[in-house]
Amino acid sequence: MQTYNKETLYSKIFFSTVVAIGITDLQGYYSIVNPAWCQCLGYTAEEAKKLTVLDVTPQEDRESSDLNYTRLIKREIPAMRIARRYLCKDGSIIWADLHATAITDDEDKVIGLLGVFVNIDPRVRAETNLQTLNAQLTQANIELQIALDKLKKMARHDSLTKLYNRHVLEETMEREIKRSIRKQRGLGVAIADIDNFKQINDSYGHDYGDKVLVELSKLLCRKVRATDIVGRWGGEEFLFVFPETSCQGAMIVVERIRKATENMKLNFKGKPVKLTLSLGMSFQEKNIERASIVNEADQALYRAKRDGKNRAYCYQQL
Repeated sequence: MQTYNKETLYSKIFFSTVVAIGITDLQGYYSIVNPAWCQCLGYTAEEAKKLTVLDVTPQEDRESSDLNYTRLIKREIPAMRIARRYLCKDGSIIWADLHATAITDDEDKVIGLLGVFVNIDPRVRAETNLQTLNAQLTQANIELQIALDKLKKMARHDSLTKLYNRHVLEETMEREIKRSIRKQRGLGVAIADIDNFKQINDSYGHDYGDKVLVELSKLLCRKVRATDIVGRWGGEEFLFVFPETSCQGAMIVVERIRKATENMKLNFKGKPVKLTLSLGMSFQEKNIERASIVNEADQALYRAKRDGKNRAYCYQQL
């Protein structure tokens, strides 16, 4: 069995190990480095002797590196293991897992530092890339959820007025009809139509007509109760659903809407614009059906139009 003396054994380990080893003096200059150190940082052993620890440390890391070096030299700490960055000869930066400890002489006096490190740059970069990818995926998921929420809202709301669209109103009526039957309470449905809206479009243009629809929609939302539902039925028509109420209670809301519309302050280039609504409502208590209640509300609306507009009628009171 072959034997080695300590110096020979240490020498073989130093020059053949795959981990980088560098020994520095008290001023931080490299006294000796092994081939693995040279391979990692790109310097020759002779070039390394002209370098200090700070020379192979990125500028932004030098303050913390100098502090750690001083603490080790002064024996404020016995040893240190940290992940740190090294500045290579070609200007690139690598991550390394460094174990540093003080070297002492026979009188236990510190004469330098021993630094042993392993290149962990591929692992760190992989972790960083993974974190970046995860962050990007998280952001993409957030953006996708926002987009989906917008699509859902677009599918349920009229693009101009932001009120519920006809499809949602039909679903709402079916749901409220079932609830009314279950609770044995009546249900009111009203349809409103802007009087002479074609004349507004012809006189002031369709852009102004759109503005009127938007402003009126805001007013309608303010005038209905919290339990009521309002949406755009189509064109210049709006539909209201009045659950959990009486015929008289629903007509109070309908009449309030009519008066509020009549009193709206609208103008076009300083000229006042008059706006009125005609409304028809149906109130059913038993055997409620969506088709019939909407049809009755429509008939009441037609009667209000025929009788001079700016009126609100209930089908059951005609």
